[in-house]
Formats: sequence, structure tokens, C-alpha cells
Amino acid sequence: MSYREAIQLNNQATSLLESKRFDEAILVACAAMEVFQKQTPTAEKVSLCGNDFVDQCMLSRHRDCDCDSNTMDEEYTYEHGIVLPLNTMDGTVITPVLIFNCALSHHLAARHCNDHAICSQHFLNKAQRLYTLAYDQQDQDQNMIFQAVIVDNIGVIRKILGNEEEAQACFEHLTSMLMMMIYCTEDDSCLGENKYRQHVQGFFWMNILENQRSLAPAA
Repeated sequence: MSYREAIQLNNQATSLLESKRFDEAILVACAAMEVFQKQTPTAEKVSLCGNDFVDQCMLSRHRDCDCDSNTMDEEYTYEHGIVLPLNTMDGTVITPVLIFNCALSHHLAARHCNDHAICSQHFLNKAQRLYTLAYDQQDQDQNMIFQAVIVDNIGVIRKILGNEEEAQACFEHLTSMLMMMIYCTEDDSCLGENKYRQHVQGFFWMNILENQRSLAPAA
């Protein structure tokens, strides 16, 4: 069974995100999930890819990337969709990626709702639910970047929605995850990947520190 159509739609959604066509990205990302759901055997649970396949998809696309569109005066949101190789056959990889890209589409759409607070809140709540589902669907412990990105983005959403305690729980979890990532073995043959990994981790630490400052009592 080929998942090519669903993957093509997924990759199209990531291109729409890069072009900031967020409403279209939502429609295409949702279509990708619908197509994939119709093709997927319900009993499929065995992973056919490496334990960090999703992380590798994220890193390979941004090996030489040093920049994100986030500015220093706003909290960091990971805003890159995940592109899958067209020959990917592992449903345990495809499922969380498709859900993540749909979540990200809603998240970024919320950031561009301008003054429409109700619209923004709707998109943020939907994004939070989808991020949580994507996190729960992936079962490979080695996809640490993927997991950290989701936890960070959920933390940012919860803070925007005013759920300070839940946001704090996310950033505490993220701190533990980053400490684990520090002890991961560095591969000197993947310097570009390591550079981007460190780049993203730096933004995560900024979010954690900013959250701690916002919770500190006034002097």
C-alpha cells in the first residue's frame, strides 16, 4: 500500500506554510490526514523506520539554516512544517507528522488573525489539541527534537491563552528534555545538523528563562 498521495498533500501543506498561506495550509493538511486515514490499516503498529526518523526529516531540511522569522521580542515558536520522503511507508512515522503539520497550520494561522481574538483563540485551542495528539501518536523515544518542539509550542500557546500553570508545566518538562539532549552523543559527521539542533535549543532556553522571569514576583 502506498501513502504517496497523503505525503504529497502533507508536503504541499509545508510549502503553503513557508509561503504564509495559512488558511490554505490548514485545508491541505486536513486533507492529507483524511486521505491517510482511509489508507491506513487500523492494526498497523510496527515501526519500519529508524528510531529518530522524524528528527532526521526535520534536521535534513534545515541543515544549513541559521534563521527563523521569530523576533527577539516574542517567544520562540517552531514554525517549519515537516517534509516526508515520498517513499515513506511507515505509518507510525507518517501519522504524527501529518497531525503535527495540521497543528502547526492552525497555530500559525492564529498568529496572523490580527485583532480577531475569537478566531485566534479557536485556532490556538485546535492547535493545542492536535499537538497533544501528535505527541501521543509518536512512540519513538529518540525523536527528541520533535518532542521538544511540540512541548515548546504547546507551552507558548498555553501562555498566550493565560493558562500560566499549564504553561509552566510545559517549560519544566522542556527543561528536562533539553538536559537529556545535552548528553546525547554528538556525531562529527553531521556538523550542519548539530549546528541547527543547537540553534533551536538556544531558542527553547530563551523561552524557559522568559517564562521564569514572568513568574517571578515583582521586587
